[in-house]
Amino acid sequence: MTNRTKHVAAAAIACLIWSGSLIASKLSYDTLQPMSLGLVRFALAAIAFLAIWYMSPNREMPSAKDMAKIALTGFLGITLYYAAENVGVSMLPASTSSLIVGSFPAMALVLECLIDRVRPRPLKTLGVILAFAGVAVLALTEGGGGSGNVLVGSFILMFGGLCWALYNFAMRLVMGRYSTLTITCWQTLFGALGFVPFALAEGLPTSLPSVAAWVSLLYLVLGCTVAGFTLYNWGLKELEPSTATSLSNLIPVFGLVLSALILGEHISAQQLLGGAIVVVGIMLSTRESA
Repeated sequence: MTNRTKHVAAAAIACLIWSGSLIASKLSYDTLQPMSLGLVRFALAAIAFLAIWYMSPNREMPSAKDMAKIALTGFLGITLYYAAENVGVSMLPASTSSLIVGSFPAMALVLECLIDRVRPRPLKTLGVILAFAGVAVLALTEGGGGSGNVLVGSFILMFGGLCWALYNFAMRLVMGRYSTLTITCWQTLFGALGFVPFALAEGLPTSLPSVAAWVSLLYLVLGCTVAGFTLYNWGLKELEPSTATSLSNLIPVFGLVLSALILGEHISAQQLLGGAIVVVGIMLSTRESA
Protein backbone atom coordinates (compact mmCIF):
# COMPACT_ATOMS: atom_id res chain seq x y z
CA MET A 1 0.00 0.00 0.00
CA THR A 2 1.49 3.32 -1.09
CA ASN A 3 1.62 6.35 1.19
CA ARG A 4 -1.03 8.10 -0.92
CA THR A 5 -3.32 5.06 -0.72
CA LYS A 6 -3.09 5.15 3.06
CA HIS A 7 -4.19 8.78 3.10
CA VAL A 8 -7.06 8.07 0.70
CA ALA A 9 -8.11 5.18 2.96
CA ALA A 10 -7.99 7.42 6.05
CA ALA A 11 -10.23 10.04 4.43
CA ALA A 12 -12.59 7.30 3.18
CA ILE A 13 -12.88 5.80 6.68
CA ALA A 14 -13.72 9.29 7.98
CA CYS A 15 -16.56 9.42 5.42
CA LEU A 16 -17.74 6.00 6.61
CA ILE A 17 -17.92 7.33 10.16
CA TRP A 18 -19.63 10.54 9.03
CA SER A 19 -22.28 8.55 7.12
CA GLY A 20 -23.93 7.72 10.45
CA SER A 21 -24.00 11.32 11.61
CA LEU A 22 -27.37 12.17 10.02
CA ILE A 23 -29.17 9.47 12.00
CA ALA A 24 -27.34 10.47 15.18
CA SER A 25 -28.14 14.15 14.65
CA LYS A 26 -31.85 13.46 14.10
CA LEU A 27 -32.00 11.50 17.35
CA SER A 28 -30.29 14.38 19.15
CA TYR A 29 -32.76 16.92 17.71
CA ASP A 30 -35.42 15.51 20.06
CA THR A 31 -34.00 17.64 22.86
CA LEU A 32 -31.35 19.82 21.19
CA GLN A 33 -31.84 22.33 18.39
CA PRO A 34 -29.34 22.26 15.49
CA MET A 35 -27.08 25.11 16.64
CA SER A 36 -27.15 23.99 20.27
CA LEU A 37 -26.24 20.51 19.08
CA GLY A 38 -23.31 21.95 17.13
CA LEU A 39 -22.11 23.86 20.20
CA VAL A 40 -22.43 20.90 22.59
CA ARG A 41 -20.95 18.42 20.10
CA PHE A 42 -17.83 20.41 19.29
CA ALA A 43 -17.35 21.76 22.83
CA LEU A 44 -17.27 18.20 24.20
CA ALA A 45 -14.98 17.13 21.34
CA ALA A 46 -12.66 20.07 22.08
CA ILE A 47 -12.44 18.99 25.73
CA ALA A 48 -11.58 15.44 24.62
CA PHE A 49 -8.98 16.70 22.16
CA LEU A 50 -7.39 19.05 24.70
CA ALA A 51 -7.07 16.19 27.20
CA ILE A 52 -5.43 13.94 24.59
CA TRP A 53 -3.20 16.79 23.41
CA TYR A 54 -2.14 17.67 26.96
CA MET A 55 -1.18 14.06 27.71
CA SER A 56 0.76 13.72 24.48
CA PRO A 57 4.52 13.64 25.08
CA ASN A 58 5.13 15.55 21.84
CA ARG A 59 2.52 18.28 22.29
CA GLU A 60 3.34 21.56 20.61
CA MET A 61 1.86 25.03 20.90
CA PRO A 62 1.30 26.83 17.59
CA SER A 63 2.58 30.37 17.23
CA ALA A 64 0.09 33.21 17.44
CA LYS A 65 0.18 33.64 13.64
CA ASP A 66 -0.42 29.96 13.01
CA MET A 67 -3.09 29.84 15.71
CA ALA A 68 -5.02 32.46 13.74
CA LYS A 69 -4.76 30.26 10.64
CA ILE A 70 -5.98 27.24 12.61
CA ALA A 71 -8.86 29.34 13.93
CA LEU A 72 -9.76 30.14 10.31
CA THR A 73 -9.93 26.41 9.46
CA GLY A 74 -12.13 25.79 12.49
CA PHE A 75 -14.49 28.59 11.58
CA LEU A 76 -14.75 27.48 7.93
CA GLY A 77 -14.86 23.70 8.30
CA ILE A 78 -16.73 23.41 11.58
CA THR A 79 -18.76 26.50 12.46
CA LEU A 80 -19.85 27.76 9.06
CA TYR A 81 -20.07 24.42 7.28
CA TYR A 82 -22.11 22.61 9.93
CA ALA A 83 -24.31 25.64 10.62
CA ALA A 84 -25.10 25.94 6.90
CA GLU A 85 -25.61 22.19 6.54
CA ASN A 86 -27.99 22.01 9.51
CA VAL A 87 -30.10 24.91 8.30
CA GLY A 88 -29.95 24.11 4.58
CA VAL A 89 -30.85 20.43 4.90
CA SER A 90 -33.82 21.28 7.14
CA MET A 91 -35.29 23.47 4.38
CA LEU A 92 -34.80 21.07 1.46
CA PRO A 93 -36.16 17.77 0.20
CA ALA A 94 -33.67 14.94 0.80
CA SER A 95 -33.11 14.45 -2.94
CA THR A 96 -32.27 18.13 -3.47
CA SER A 97 -29.85 18.10 -0.53
CA SER A 98 -28.08 15.06 -1.95
CA LEU A 99 -27.67 16.68 -5.36
CA ILE A 100 -26.26 19.89 -3.90
CA VAL A 101 -23.85 18.02 -1.62
CA GLY A 102 -22.85 15.89 -4.61
CA SER A 103 -21.76 19.07 -6.41
CA PHE A 104 -19.22 20.00 -3.70
CA PRO A 105 -16.32 18.11 -5.37
CA ALA A 106 -16.91 19.99 -8.62
CA MET A 107 -16.84 23.24 -6.65
CA ALA A 108 -13.54 22.22 -5.07
CA LEU A 109 -12.11 21.26 -8.48
CA VAL A 110 -12.95 24.69 -9.91
CA LEU A 111 -11.35 26.41 -6.91
CA GLU A 112 -8.30 24.17 -7.23
CA CYS A 113 -7.85 25.23 -10.86
CA LEU A 114 -8.30 28.92 -9.99
CA ILE A 115 -6.11 28.97 -6.88
CA ASP A 116 -3.34 26.69 -8.16
CA ARG A 117 -3.65 28.01 -11.73
CA VAL A 118 -3.67 24.55 -13.24
CA ARG A 119 -5.86 22.93 -15.87
CA PRO A 120 -8.27 20.25 -14.67
CA ARG A 121 -6.92 16.78 -15.42
CA PRO A 122 -9.29 14.84 -17.70
CA LEU A 123 -9.47 11.64 -15.65
CA LYS A 124 -10.10 13.51 -12.39
CA THR A 125 -12.75 15.66 -14.06
CA LEU A 126 -14.44 12.56 -15.45
CA GLY A 127 -14.35 10.98 -11.99
CA VAL A 128 -15.97 14.03 -10.37
CA ILE A 129 -18.71 14.06 -13.05
CA LEU A 130 -19.36 10.32 -12.62
CA ALA A 131 -19.53 10.64 -8.83
CA PHE A 132 -22.07 13.46 -9.18
CA ALA A 133 -24.07 11.35 -11.65
CA GLY A 134 -24.09 8.51 -9.11
CA VAL A 135 -25.38 10.83 -6.40
CA ALA A 136 -28.08 12.01 -8.83
CA VAL A 137 -29.19 8.40 -9.34
CA LEU A 138 -29.29 7.91 -5.57
CA ALA A 139 -31.22 11.16 -5.12
CA LEU A 140 -33.96 9.96 -7.46
CA THR A 141 -34.70 7.13 -5.01
CA GLU A 142 -35.21 9.44 -2.02
CA GLY A 143 -38.49 10.80 -0.73
CA GLY A 144 -39.46 14.43 -0.64
CA GLY A 145 -39.24 15.67 2.96
CA GLY A 146 -37.87 19.09 3.71
CA SER A 147 -39.81 22.27 4.21
CA GLY A 148 -39.52 26.00 3.94
CA ASN A 149 -38.00 28.01 1.08
CA VAL A 150 -36.18 25.65 -1.27
CA LEU A 151 -34.28 28.44 -3.02
CA VAL A 152 -32.99 29.89 0.26
CA GLY A 153 -32.12 26.45 1.57
CA SER A 154 -30.23 25.65 -1.63
CA PHE A 155 -28.14 28.82 -1.39
CA ILE A 156 -27.40 28.17 2.28
CA LEU A 157 -26.29 24.60 1.57
CA MET A 158 -24.17 25.74 -1.41
CA PHE A 159 -22.56 28.33 0.86
CA GLY A 160 -21.73 25.49 3.25
CA GLY A 161 -20.16 23.58 0.37
CA LEU A 162 -18.03 26.60 -0.50
CA CYS A 163 -16.90 26.82 3.14
CA TRP A 164 -15.98 23.11 3.13
CA ALA A 165 -13.99 23.50 -0.10
CA LEU A 166 -12.19 26.56 1.32
CA TYR A 167 -11.50 24.59 4.51
CA ASN A 168 -9.61 22.01 2.48
CA PHE A 169 -7.48 24.77 0.95
CA ALA A 170 -6.98 26.63 4.25
CA MET A 171 -5.57 23.46 5.81
CA ARG A 172 -2.57 23.90 3.51
CA LEU A 173 -1.58 26.94 5.59
CA VAL A 174 -0.80 24.80 8.64
CA MET A 175 -0.53 21.21 7.41
CA GLY A 176 2.98 19.88 7.87
CA ARG A 177 3.91 22.58 10.39
CA TYR A 178 2.25 20.79 13.30
CA SER A 179 0.91 17.33 14.06
CA THR A 180 -2.60 16.35 13.00
CA LEU A 181 -3.55 16.11 16.69
CA THR A 182 -2.42 19.68 17.41
CA ILE A 183 -4.19 21.16 14.40
CA THR A 184 -7.44 19.24 14.92
CA CYS A 185 -7.46 19.95 18.65
CA TRP A 186 -7.30 23.72 18.34
CA GLN A 187 -9.48 24.01 15.24
CA THR A 188 -12.21 22.08 17.08
CA LEU A 189 -12.00 24.50 19.99
CA PHE A 190 -12.30 27.53 17.71
CA GLY A 191 -15.08 25.84 15.77
CA ALA A 192 -17.01 25.28 18.99
CA LEU A 193 -16.55 28.90 20.06
CA GLY A 194 -17.91 29.99 16.69
CA PHE A 195 -21.19 28.22 17.48
CA VAL A 196 -21.79 30.28 20.64
CA PRO A 197 -23.51 33.27 18.95
CA PHE A 198 -25.58 30.93 16.73
CA ALA A 199 -26.75 28.90 19.74
CA LEU A 200 -27.61 32.04 21.70
CA ALA A 201 -29.62 33.40 18.77
CA GLU A 202 -31.43 30.08 18.41
CA GLY A 203 -32.19 29.81 22.11
CA LEU A 204 -30.54 27.48 24.58
CA PRO A 205 -32.27 24.16 25.42
CA THR A 206 -34.69 24.20 28.32
CA SER A 207 -34.49 20.48 29.15
CA LEU A 208 -31.77 17.87 29.47
CA PRO A 209 -31.09 15.61 26.45
CA SER A 210 -32.79 12.22 26.45
CA VAL A 211 -30.84 8.97 26.83
CA ALA A 212 -31.04 8.38 23.07
CA ALA A 213 -29.79 11.91 22.47
CA TRP A 214 -26.81 11.37 24.81
CA VAL A 215 -25.89 8.11 23.05
CA SER A 216 -26.15 9.84 19.69
CA LEU A 217 -24.15 12.77 20.98
CA LEU A 218 -21.43 10.40 22.17
CA TYR A 219 -21.17 8.99 18.64
CA LEU A 220 -21.06 12.49 17.16
CA VAL A 221 -18.34 13.59 19.57
CA LEU A 222 -16.02 10.57 19.70
CA GLY A 223 -16.79 9.06 16.31
CA CYS A 224 -17.68 11.81 13.88
CA THR A 225 -15.58 14.58 15.41
CA VAL A 226 -12.59 13.11 17.27
CA ALA A 227 -11.97 10.08 15.04
CA GLY A 228 -13.51 11.47 11.83
CA PHE A 229 -11.69 14.81 11.73
CA THR A 230 -8.39 13.26 12.84
CA LEU A 231 -8.51 10.73 9.99
CA TYR A 232 -9.70 13.25 7.39
CA ASN A 233 -7.14 15.89 8.35
CA TRP A 234 -4.35 13.29 8.24
CA GLY A 235 -5.59 12.27 4.80
CA LEU A 236 -5.35 15.89 3.62
CA LYS A 237 -1.57 15.74 4.03
CA GLU A 238 -1.20 13.85 0.73
CA LEU A 239 -4.43 14.69 -1.11
CA GLU A 240 -5.50 17.58 -3.30
CA PRO A 241 -8.55 19.47 -1.98
CA SER A 242 -10.71 18.30 -4.90
CA THR A 243 -9.66 14.69 -4.33
CA ALA A 244 -10.40 14.82 -0.61
CA THR A 245 -13.74 16.54 -1.21
CA SER A 246 -14.75 13.95 -3.83
CA LEU A 247 -14.59 11.27 -1.16
CA SER A 248 -17.54 12.94 0.56
CA ASN A 249 -19.76 11.36 -2.10
CA LEU A 250 -19.07 8.05 -0.39
CA ILE A 251 -21.21 9.20 2.55
CA PRO A 252 -24.61 8.44 0.93
CA VAL A 253 -23.22 5.13 -0.35
CA PHE A 254 -22.02 4.13 3.10
CA GLY A 255 -25.34 5.35 4.47
CA LEU A 256 -27.17 2.88 2.23
CA VAL A 257 -24.94 0.02 3.37
CA LEU A 258 -25.41 0.91 7.04
CA SER A 259 -29.17 1.19 6.65
CA ALA A 260 -29.23 -2.28 5.12
CA LEU A 261 -26.95 -3.84 7.75
CA ILE A 262 -28.30 -2.08 10.85
CA LEU A 263 -31.89 -1.22 10.00
CA GLY A 264 -32.55 -4.08 7.57
CA GLU A 265 -33.72 -1.68 4.86
CA HIS A 266 -34.00 -2.95 1.28
CA ILE A 267 -31.55 -1.60 -1.29
CA SER A 268 -33.05 -1.27 -4.76
CA ALA A 269 -31.33 -1.99 -8.07
CA GLN A 270 -31.33 1.75 -8.80
CA GLN A 271 -29.54 2.46 -5.52
CA LEU A 272 -26.98 -0.25 -6.28
CA LEU A 273 -26.37 1.33 -9.69
CA GLY A 274 -25.99 4.81 -8.20
CA GLY A 275 -23.61 3.55 -5.54
CA ALA A 276 -21.51 1.71 -8.14
CA ILE A 277 -21.27 4.84 -10.30
CA VAL A 278 -20.15 6.89 -7.28
CA VAL A 279 -17.45 4.35 -6.40
CA VAL A 280 -16.13 4.22 -9.98
CA GLY A 281 -16.09 8.01 -10.16
CA ILE A 282 -14.16 8.30 -6.91
CA MET A 283 -11.68 5.63 -8.02
CA LEU A 284 -10.96 7.72 -11.13
CA SER A 285 -10.80 11.06 -9.29
CA THR A 286 -8.39 9.77 -6.63
CA ARG A 287 -5.92 8.11 -9.01
CA GLU A 288 -2.44 9.52 -8.43
CA SER A 289 -1.78 9.83 -12.13
CA ALA A 290 -5.20 11.29 -12.85
